[in-house]
Amino acid sequence: MQNLENQVRTWLQQFGVQPSQADIISSLSRAIPILSILLTAILSFNAISSGNTSQAPQLDQLRTDVIAKINYERNQQGLLSITPGVDLHNAAQKEAEENAATGTEGPVADPAEDLVVLQINMPYGQANADYIVDTLLASPAHRDLLLAPSYQAVGVGAAYKGDRVWVVVEFTINATNSVELTG
Repeated sequence: MQNLENQVRTWLQQFGVQPSQADIISSLSRAIPILSILLTAILSFNAISSGNTSQAPQLDQLRTDVIAKINYERNQQGLLSITPGVDLHNAAQKEAEENAATGTEGPVADPAEDLVVLQINMPYGQANADYIVDTLLASPAHRDLLLAPSYQAVGVGAAYKGDRVWVVVEFTINATNSVELTG
């Protein structure tokens, strides 16, 4: 545990945070939203640079807000925040775009058997982090998955077609616990 604490302390110091022994978890919780915002900015810039402007800018913010809301709910239950992962964001985004194109929530390939995938779609006007996460939390099966303690990283994808938004949330876990549920 001391080794993990030293690794976290070193990581936080790289971002200019000087945690004491007592507030390392609190500092980490404050750093996660900042990293999430940076990741959204990088992904948005990448999409614009590559000429992919088919995504509404609001969906970029929606992805960031969903991660912040997930981490808020996890922290309320005494769980650590989950770090956003670029590869997971890209995979979840691809899946959300496929779901929007087909109008269905299809199975997600998981060759490494290390994913938990949650999928949901809603009218565009209801597409906000509170609605998405609260809807998932209202389902006992989804709640258990959303609040599982063993996640390593999270990625969120969001796409729209017509008047609907399709959201995919992917978590990495230990390979023996892989699960997929659609909402």
